[in-house]
Amino acid sequence: MNNPPLSFKKASYVTIIIVISFIIISLLIQDQSTLKTIFSDLSSPLIEILVISSLFYAAYRSSKQGTHMQIAWTLLGVAILCYAIGDVIWGVLELGYNQNPFPSLADIFYLLFYPFFVMGVYFFPREHFNRLEELKIILEMGIMILTVGLILWIFLIEPNISSREDFLAMIISITYVIGDFILLFAMMRLIYSKFKEEYYSTMLLLGLGIIALIISDCIYSYQNLQGTYISGGLLDTGWIIGMLLVGLASFLHTSGEKYDFYKYIKFLPLAKRSSFITSLPLFCVLIAFVLLFWANNIQPQPHLILIKAGVGIIILMVVFRQLLTEKALVLSEKSYRDLVDNSLVGIYKTNLEGNILFANESLAKIFEFESVEDFQTRKTTALYKNPETRNKFIYKLKKEGKLNQYELEMVSNSGNIINMLISANLTGDIISGMLMDITRRKNTEKALKDNEEKYHTLFESNPNYTMLLNLEGVILDVNSVTAEFIGIAPEKLIGKKLLELGLFPKVDVSFQREKFSQALKGDTVKPFQYKLINKKGEYSWVQSQLVPIKKDGGINSILVIATDITERKKAIDNLKSSVNEKEILIKEIHHRVKNNMQIISSLLSLQSQHLTEDEEVAQDVLKESQNRVKSMAMIHEKLYQSKDFTHIKFEDYIKRLISNLFYSYDTKMEQIKLRVDVEDIDLNMETAIPCGLIISELFSNSLKYAFPEGKSGEIRVSLKKYQDNEQEWNYILTVQDNGIGLPADFDFRNTRTLGLELVNSLTKQIDGTLELDRNHGTTFKITFKELKYKQRL
Repeated sequence: MNNPPLSFKKASYVTIIIVISFIIISLLIQDQSTLKTIFSDLSSPLIEILVISSLFYAAYRSSKQGTHMQIAWTLLGVAILCYAIGDVIWGVLELGYNQNPFPSLADIFYLLFYPFFVMGVYFFPREHFNRLEELKIILEMGIMILTVGLILWIFLIEPNISSREDFLAMIISITYVIGDFILLFAMMRLIYSKFKEEYYSTMLLLGLGIIALIISDCIYSYQNLQGTYISGGLLDTGWIIGMLLVGLASFLHTSGEKYDFYKYIKFLPLAKRSSFITSLPLFCVLIAFVLLFWANNIQPQPHLILIKAGVGIIILMVVFRQLLTEKALVLSEKSYRDLVDNSLVGIYKTNLEGNILFANESLAKIFEFESVEDFQTRKTTALYKNPETRNKFIYKLKKEGKLNQYELEMVSNSGNIINMLISANLTGDIISGMLMDITRRKNTEKALKDNEEKYHTLFESNPNYTMLLNLEGVILDVNSVTAEFIGIAPEKLIGKKLLELGLFPKVDVSFQREKFSQALKGDTVKPFQYKLINKKGEYSWVQSQLVPIKKDGGINSILVIATDITERKKAIDNLKSSVNEKEILIKEIHHRVKNNMQIISSLLSLQSQHLTEDEEVAQDVLKESQNRVKSMAMIHEKLYQSKDFTHIKFEDYIKRLISNLFYSYDTKMEQIKLRVDVEDIDLNMETAIPCGLIISELFSNSLKYAFPEGKSGEIRVSLKKYQDNEQEWNYILTVQDNGIGLPADFDFRNTRTLGLELVNSLTKQIDGTLELDRNHGTTFKITFKELKYKQRL
């Protein structure tokens, strides 16, 4: 919300100009009654409209300060509005109809002014007093109200009752006096209230405005009683001043400016607010005695008794008030003493010679004395680490008269050095003030300074690019390595935005913003890689980490640590390139081995075609050799197709191997059914080749011998795995057929057939065990573990 167009100082000047202009014009037209009446009846409403605007504007501006404050200014505005309507009606009757406006309709609005105004004052928020303070305030307010009541009774109420023949005029006149009495309550409310410090000046102006209105009303009532009131006279200036002071109070509140008006009247003996309030009841007693003596000569006896009773009550209330004041002083002194004795700060009073006149217990404890009495036996000159320090302190104190936050090094009773923070006042030759032990704070400051130096040393000596950013991405600190990379001096980098330095490629700016936003949420950003542009315009790869720095429960900065990985990146790229080349080479080797074995298989096939039918045994040998070569060729084919050149997927391999064997022996699907049950198992080359040859031999034997003369049946191949007690994987290879089976006297471990000899030999090669089950055909079961891969040079 914008500030008012005028400052309070300028508004005060405008107010003074209005008042002086009103007085001058009133004096210039004093002998012209008609013109004087017209000026008064027109100018007063215009000034009041100005005040009303200020009051309602203050109400509007007070919405953030609480409902009570807003209502208070609104009610005051309504009160002045009622008064302005009364002035308008007064002017219409006086100028338009040439009637005497008293009593008239205008009096209704004038009288409405009082309750609205008092309610407005009572709505101003104030702080609470304790019970003793409240009782004392009630007595003081009672003294003042009774005193003013006596004045109003003697000079206004009783004369109105005695002299008025018109009953309505008498009632209205007395009602005005009662209204002023109500205003007096409002003024008491302001005088005896504790407001916030920034409201005191506002309430002072408001109180002065009320006083001006009460005095003007009383003079009007008295002149009206005597029949000497003339509309448009200088008395109207009093009402104008009262209204303008109320408007000025609202303007000061609206402006938010702070003024201490007491400093302008500090030369007066009762300038302080506390002194003025304390003296008010005594003035009231003095006024009451003057009234009593004065009334003794002019008042009739019945009224004199009433006045005497009022004065007696006032005196009695003053006595009670004095007793309460003394009790409050005793309690205040006790509270002060308790505060002094229990204070953690040392409180002292000494003279220039160094004698300790007063000290509290905390001060004795600070200097490690057992009691205050023991402490007071010493002189302050013995408490300074360096006597010359005290001489400088005394010299400075004499020169300035008062010292605040002055640091000294002093010595305790046991000889320990104490860092002290002293406040001192010099009055005559008496020094008084407070001492605070700040030794721990000084040690903490030193430790913090040492830590800061260590931090800066570590920060500066860090070989990585290191920066400290605020929450907007502005550089707070930067080490020399980073400055050297950017090509700008560290002191010139501080205060610049990181993203405006052109360090990042344009395509990476949004990526950097995303990472920075993640750090602002309080998460430590994991290391990430990106490119930077150095002072030469060259690209460098860095690995960076963003660390949120937390303080007081929130994030106040982001630490950026970036490591140059350009050379490492090149080495990794070279290594990847080398690995790719080796992978290609290994693939090529496996591919060529597979091709060579296929060539061997083709040669064997060609050789078998040159054999005659009488050489059937030789044909079988060549076919079996060809199948063995094919089983090994298929291993190498699987290896160069695999991403891992040391393992193959055995399920796919077995299915393809069996399918090839099945068709190589021209077996019909209707005669022999195949069942393959292989789990998802990967085997290395060391184990896969022997297993492939074993399956090839056993499966070929089942195809050749298990189902003679076109007999039908089934061959089943399975490979399962399980974990033993040592959590190692074991594998079970089973080749089973439901054919004619082997002879009972057949010893598969001691046989001259090449196939089974090869199976036995290969089983030993993979450290397996071979079992034979002759029930329901033939079942070979081999249990083994995967051989450890042997690295080759």
